[in-house]
Parts: sequence; C-alpha cells; structure tokens
Amino acid sequence: MGEEQIFERMRSDHRRVLETVAGIETALLTGAARAVSPQDEARLREAFALMEEQFATHMAAEDDVLYPALLETLPEARVSIGPLAAEHLELRDMLARLTATFLEPVGPDRDEQIAVQLRDFIDLLRIHIRKEEAVVISVAERVLRPREVEALAARMPQPPRGESGGAPR
Repeated sequence: MGEEQIFERMRSDHRRVLETVAGIETALLTGAARAVSPQDEARLREAFALMEEQFATHMAAEDDVLYPALLETLPEARVSIGPLAAEHLELRDMLARLTATFLEPVGPDRDEQIAVQLRDFIDLLRIHIRKEEAVVISVAERVLRPREVEALAARMPQPPRGESGGAPR
C-alpha cells in the first residue's frame, strides 16, 4: 500500500465498519423488541468477526503507530488522543462483553441484553470514528513524516483483491 493511500484506506475501513453497524441497527434495533432470528445471528457473527479484525489491525495500528507518531510530532495533541485511546479500550471491552452475551443460551433476556449492548457499542463507535477522522486523520495527513506514514502503512491490512482502498466493500 502506497503512502498516499494509507489515510484513504483508514477512511475506507471506517466506512465499511459504519455500513456494517448500520445494517445491524436496521435489522435488530428498529421497531419493537423481538427475538434474534437465525438470520440475525449470522449477521451478528459476521459483524463481530469484522470488528475483531478491525480492532486487531486498524485499531492496533492507530494505538501502536499513529497515535504515538502524532504525540511525538504534536505533544499538545495528548488532550485529544488520550480520550481516543481510552475509547479503543472501551470498544474492545464492549465487543468482548457483546460476544460473550451472544454466546449465552438463546432467550428473551439474552436478546434484550444484545440489543442494549449493541446500541451502546454502535453509538460509541460512531462518535469515536467521527472524532478520529476530524481530529486524528486530518491532522496526521499534514504533519506525519514519510517514515511514520510508511510505518503506519506497514501495520495496516492490505485491501482485499479487487478493492483499491478507496471504496468500501
């Protein structure tokens, strides 16, 4: 992945995650509470797998490379980066709790807990991505040195075949 593409790839990952959670939200969190169907279960498994992949790659690259590089270049960014890093921890914890709840025996209590946890997870994820794009990515594009951008690109997953990095799947 070329240096010039890394920030668009990050935005593409964000769009892909937001599209996934919007689909879950439409399927599971609109209208009256209802049981989680086998179709919903499959959709949730796919979504959880995507989130785990993104947390292990994209989010890890932000934690290990992007945030430290920005803090080295702009120490005053700590007031913005600190809360974003804390949100990464919270999102990881929320996903783990959600996954554990999903594995509990099927029933109305479990389904209600899934709905509540999903709502909280999706809300925080959306807010986090908006802040990250406004505060981190836009600044990083302007201030990071080529070696830092190269290090970030090396940590990001390669786009799947047929994906240029600009368009979400």
